Amino acid sequence: MVNEQGSNSRQANQTTDIIKKYGGMSIQTLRAEYGPHFAAGFASTDTLADILNSSPDHASLAQMRHDHEAGKLKKKLERRA
Repeated sequence: MVNEQGSNSRQANQTTDIIKKYGGMSIQTLRAEYGPHFAAGFASTDTLADILNSSPDHASLAQMRHDHEAGKLKKKLERRA
């Protein structure tokens, strides 16, 4: 069984790391990588930081967090920058 407090702490650390590195990236750019339904309900002009700060458990972020853990996020997003 995963310790819920440890899991929340890990997610908070991931969020901080992702915001520092990619927080200014527009949702429009992220939709090019993750599909048109990424961050549904957010404007294409919003940024990744907007989502992470207002809705850190947004369903769209699951794949991004997985990519971050697997070391794939940097490569995916740098080719879009």
